[in-house]
Amino acid sequence: MKNLLLIFLVLFFTISCKNEEKKYVSKNINSQKLDNSKKYLRSTLNINYSDATEEIELYISKKKDTISNQYKLIRNNKIDTLESCYYDLKISKSNKPNFYRGVITLHTKYENLKLNKKNKRTIDFGYCNQNKDSVYLKYITSKNSTTLNFEFENYKGANLNGILYQLTQRDTTKDMINLNQVHLLVDNLPQTNNFLLESYNLDKDKSRKINLKEIKLKKTN
Repeated sequence: MKNLLLIFLVLFFTISCKNEEKKYVSKNINSQKLDNSKKYLRSTLNINYSDATEEIELYISKKKDTISNQYKLIRNNKIDTLESCYYDLKISKSNKPNFYRGVITLHTKYENLKLNKKNKRTIDFGYCNQNKDSVYLKYITSKNSTTLNFEFENYKGANLNGILYQLTQRDTTKDMINLNQVHLLVDNLPQTNNFLLESYNLDKDKSRKINLKEIKLKKTN
């Protein structure tokens, strides 16, 4: 390894709001109360500017701790893919009882990165499976595509809990490698017990925490 090799770890998921540009903030939160059997309520916070909208997915715990997850920057009714970090998820039934097919696509600024010896991207998707006796995790990996096909088991229904992890390595100069990490929780229901939030210490990541009390909120219809 080169002696002058510098490694910069850039967390993709950072959120900054410039107060002088902010027009108003609208709060879209599911009106239902959090079920006592669930740990987190998923919701959406929209921050509106004169020329754009930030759409932030939130995980709100029973203690009102709020963790940010997916992020979309929308301009002229289109998602700015260079500034956004989110996933698309589709689930369908399989021919096997209690098994479901899934397709998930991760969208980040490195989605169209030209992969070669200098530019590498690895995506891991971990997801929960549940039968009548136990809960177990499965992982799949892709090094060439941002879309992953998978199958999962859940005898209680098509409920999915998982996490996406992406590591991107770019050799930007002769003496520098740029590393970028992405962690996104994956769920398909408004209320969840996704234990991967705590397993990956996302609840301790200060850059993901949002204090709603410090934001002037305007409810939307």
